[in-house]
Amino acid sequence: MVEQTFRIQNPSGDEFAGDVRFEDEGVKKPLLVVCHGFTAHKDWGPFPYFGRRFAELGFASIVFNFSHNGIGSNARKFTEFDKFSRNTIGKELEDLRAVLGAVESGDVGGDVVDRSRIGIVGHSRGGALAIVLASLDPRVKAVAGWSAVATFFRYTDHQRELWKEQAFLPITIRSMKTKLRYGVEVLRDLEANKEQYDLVAAVKRLTVPLLLVHGEADVTVRPTEAQKLFEVSDKSKSELILVEHAGHMYGVKSGSRVPNPTLEYITDITAKWFHRHL
Repeated sequence: MVEQTFRIQNPSGDEFAGDVRFEDEGVKKPLLVVCHGFTAHKDWGPFPYFGRRFAELGFASIVFNFSHNGIGSNARKFTEFDKFSRNTIGKELEDLRAVLGAVESGDVGGDVVDRSRIGIVGHSRGGALAIVLASLDPRVKAVAGWSAVATFFRYTDHQRELWKEQAFLPITIRSMKTKLRYGVEVLRDLEANKEQYDLVAAVKRLTVPLLLVHGEADVTVRPTEAQKLFEVSDKSKSELILVEHAGHMYGVKSGSRVPNPTLEYITDITAKWFHRHL
């Protein structure tokens, strides 16, 4: 398997890294771009596995870091707190478009990628981003969300008021305080782009196939969010798979790199679905 790390810039000049993987068989392959979720990154937990497994199953794969996800030169630790504080949905969409642009130009993937067959899959917030972009960008021919949120607007009125008053919102992960915080520009971006970031509207706009995979035991993003998105989708080219006994991370423990049967299952069914639609 060929594994190559690349660095590209988005139009704003922000640099970020990604990995492209493929089996070198001398033929062009469909591409799957994998988007990590909130407080994850390309080298965390199962994401290297996703990239390698999709390559084994006949795709070229790209797993990348969003430019403001808080990961810098230390590939496994949050160090860029200021960048994280400015990580808007708009910035992540800009990064994702930059990845597609680098593929389109041949700077990433070269002659290996069949640029007429590009799919995007994302986890949690990354799944929602994938859906929004697929509803707006004709380069995307199919999209999948694992444990995808049905809305980016996940803050109470009290949180928003406090956010504006102190110009930041502290980030808590699994009931633990962190050094991470969101600046007020994150809230302003959400408020200024309510229509474009509306996930229900994005699903209604979709003209490409949609796959939603969700754990029935997910307490972080309830399966009702996937059902809400599926309800408004075009049923002729959409599919919802609820995975019994599975939680938000499909059995992955923090930092674990060893795939488990549930993780293997969702990766393999996703690959089969993309093979049918790309």
